[in-house]
Amino acid sequence: MLAPKRRSVILSGLSSGFAALLPKAATAKPRNASRTLVIAIGSDPMGIDPAINRAEPVGNEIIINIFDTLVVPMADNTPDVEGRLAKKWDISPDGLHYRFTLVEGVHFHDGTVVDAQAVQFSIDRTRRLNPFAHASFSKIIRIEVVDPITVDFHLSSPVPFFLSLLGQPQAAIVSPQAVLSRGEDFSQFPVGSGAFRFVDYTPEVGLTLSCNTAYFRGRPALDTLVFRIITDASTRHMELERGEIDLCQQNAQLSALSMADVQSFSHNSDIKIVEKTSQILRQLEFNNMRTDGPLSDIRIRKAITHAIDYDGLANHILAGTVERAYGPLPTANWAFSPTIQALSPDYDPAQARALLNDAQWATHKQNLSIITFEGSFWASVATFIQANLAVVGIDVSIEQMEFPSLRARHVAGQFDLALDGREPWYNDPDAHITIGYLSSLAKTAMTFRMPPNPKLDALIHAAQSEVRTEVRKKLYATLQELIVEQVPAAYLFTSKIIIFQRKEVEGLFVRSTPPLNEYWGVSKKEASQ
Repeated sequence: MLAPKRRSVILSGLSSGFAALLPKAATAKPRNASRTLVIAIGSDPMGIDPAINRAEPVGNEIIINIFDTLVVPMADNTPDVEGRLAKKWDISPDGLHYRFTLVEGVHFHDGTVVDAQAVQFSIDRTRRLNPFAHASFSKIIRIEVVDPITVDFHLSSPVPFFLSLLGQPQAAIVSPQAVLSRGEDFSQFPVGSGAFRFVDYTPEVGLTLSCNTAYFRGRPALDTLVFRIITDASTRHMELERGEIDLCQQNAQLSALSMADVQSFSHNSDIKIVEKTSQILRQLEFNNMRTDGPLSDIRIRKAITHAIDYDGLANHILAGTVERAYGPLPTANWAFSPTIQALSPDYDPAQARALLNDAQWATHKQNLSIITFEGSFWASVATFIQANLAVVGIDVSIEQMEFPSLRARHVAGQFDLALDGREPWYNDPDAHITIGYLSSLAKTAMTFRMPPNPKLDALIHAAQSEVRTEVRKKLYATLQELIVEQVPAAYLFTSKIIIFQRKEVEGLFVRSTPPLNEYWGVSKKEASQ
């Protein structure tokens, strides 16, 4: 998984046969700056083996550049996918049988063939080793190798977004030979079929990938990708200005989103700012499983939602780097219902006070606490909400903590309010709705901790299994209304995907789900241009 080991992982540690497959330029010649892309990342990558990655953004981005999946998302506003390792597929009328025909002649970086056996091996391995992916692939009964280029998936019940699930980084296809020869060390020497090959990794320094000159989609324009670990935001800013790094992403930063950088770089002709609406949803959640205490009263929950100045938060505190959220689905999601905007609460302190009076808040007034992530970004949001609530007479304290501690507190239900969010890894409303609001999953992860509700639960299951897209869209419209009526959270904003890049960088295509970049189509102009 890379990060824990305090050592340098280099190609000299590989077998001589494997090293011989690598481009000579990647191991011997000095790098050509115009064919090298340097990407700043905020932390060590965790889990660049698809079978162990648990939605960690840096590791996931590296995965999609080393490995290929069977399919990839086509566009943000549609559930459709396009083929990658699969050149075509057929789905049975009952939605229980998927047959994939693979592109012929594709090879892994170790020279072995990408075939149906490798697909079966890879997905079964992820199902076995990755708890994060268990829900995605729980409906697979078996994977059957029909012939070298044909593989069948048999499901226990229809999963209309199954193709989207196969486009996740966790569904990437790995080299069986490399896994079997390396064992647990495969995560230190990952071998895929993607546009770039793993070269080396030094903890707290960075990771290097080299061009796969035999890539089946065509040779990448770049020779080398360098992921440099730069934890300090001001250092990233300075090195981007000086041209020492080419690209800096903000969407992967849980701890910080520098509004000052956006404002500064907007006046720098050498820097391009890429902004895109995303499906990264942020909200203030209530502990919805509590049957006692003030937050069990829907009037108090509604009062909190009316006390928050959503526009002030988005436009001033976060300087327009986010967009208002209105409900359980982001506006960029293809199933978002426009009617939810009219049902969402407005900033109305007078209405908040009236609701608190009706709930007799003054008679059992008590301090509440907000738990949230560490970092200046989350601190800014939390203190703004704290001030908003104080205006209407609700006192809250703020507890910031590292993610493992936050997750433990959240799953155990040891909190009043939680400021966090959801970042979907496949382009379907199921990624937000099922794990977030299905009551049977309430205590399994960082969910909205919804109490049993037969009507809501049945509708979630119906939407999850309906194969007709338009019918599913209507079911999710109804679900959004039912969820908003229960006020399980104050929905705050969706974070924009923001990328700072040097003007020489061209061809970057940004997707919102998942919010990761493939660098196969990226190039750099010569510095003299």
